[in-house]
Amino acid sequence: MKELERNNLNIAKMLIEKVKGNYKLVVTDHNFITDVLPHETINNLQKSAKLMVDAGFEKVCFEVYNSYRKEWLEDLLINKLLRLGKMGFHDYVIGRWIKTSDISLRVLFPSERRLYNCVFSDSMSASSDVYFSELCRGAIIELLNFADSFANRSPSVWRLFKIVDLFETLCDLIPEFESLFLDSLVNEAIKIKNRLGEISRDIFMDFGNLIFLTRDAEFDCGTDGGVHPMITAAIGYIVEAFWSRQKLEQILRQYPLVDADRAGTSTLFYSQMELIMEQFERQLEAKSQIYEDSALRYFFMINNLSHMKCGLETFWDDRFCKNSGKYLKLYCKSSWNMVIDILKMDMNGSVAHNSETDSMKGKLNLFNHKFREICGIQSTWRVYNEQLRKQIIISIESILLPTYEYFIGMFRNIVGTNADEYIEFGMSNIQDLLNHSFLLQDVDCIIRLDENELVS
Repeated sequence: MKELERNNLNIAKMLIEKVKGNYKLVVTDHNFITDVLPHETINNLQKSAKLMVDAGFEKVCFEVYNSYRKEWLEDLLINKLLRLGKMGFHDYVIGRWIKTSDISLRVLFPSERRLYNCVFSDSMSASSDVYFSELCRGAIIELLNFADSFANRSPSVWRLFKIVDLFETLCDLIPEFESLFLDSLVNEAIKIKNRLGEISRDIFMDFGNLIFLTRDAEFDCGTDGGVHPMITAAIGYIVEAFWSRQKLEQILRQYPLVDADRAGTSTLFYSQMELIMEQFERQLEAKSQIYEDSALRYFFMINNLSHMKCGLETFWDDRFCKNSGKYLKLYCKSSWNMVIDILKMDMNGSVAHNSETDSMKGKLNLFNHKFREICGIQSTWRVYNEQLRKQIIISIESILLPTYEYFIGMFRNIVGTNADEYIEFGMSNIQDLLNHSFLLQDVDCIIRLDENELVS
């Protein structure tokens, strides 16, 4: 055993190098340890084991061997590969846990089993599988406990994707557990895998609410109706959900809360995403209530949903925001209909010409005042990009310009040659003022991760 211990350092260094590399390239290697050890060391161990077993000390032999290897395995796994002793329990250890789990189940434990079989090849008994599972139990339980502890921390949208990664890793490694260990350890791994799946499902079902528990969600809306700070972070989380949609679909079907047939022709993921986006829209509407001006509330919704659509352009489906066009109509109605209503004609043949002229002059004067007022207010509102700005202006022009043009035509007919004295805005003036409405907001369609959510 002392000879074996002297080679442990080299074995540990080689495994640590594997963890530092690309874990996805790791393949099962059952001879890793036996290839490193001198052949003479393995022969000496084998002879000693046979002598002890033949002398009736089988249990003692296995216990002595296990006590040496068990301590080394646990130290190697926890302190050197996972490095929990140095780094503590942090979210960024997840990547290292995944690499370590792959290395352990595909290289370390299979190699340890090969060494175990070589040492006890002449003295195997029905209890040998039990002894080997006990040798590895401590290290395995520590590995599984880390995943379980991480999953049971406070739920968050970011942690969802890390838990899904843990779940996927264990799903891939269950066959390795089954080939190496007794049912008791296999069942422990399956239990943790199932718990990871159920927690992932629960977090995803509450995804819409959790977005509004992020740090950026605590900020109030800006006075200019611009994009809320949380939107960019939310886009990042939702894009991540789409990238993980196959894994999440598997989880939703494997651990259903409701009948899987409820999705109809859609997937469970897309059905849930529809609900999440509806919930997200309701939360935005609640945020918008800070504005007393109803037009600004609708403007805020247009801005934020349009920015969301831009950020999700690759994945966007109109099912995710059925009301996106509604807010533009409501904005125009709330902000511009009262201006347009001023220009509406209510002709009555019995009204004297002078009264009709005075009425139209009054209407035009009121229109000029309201139009200047609205343009002045909305010139300080912010849109997140030029394309949306043009879209809103075109929508305003489509309802305002025809009505104004008709009114001015009637005004000239009724007032006569003096009409131009009262007309403050020509058609080009109206368009020019509208084109100077809204400021551009410095917002890019990017995914921004919180500084505490960077992973190694």
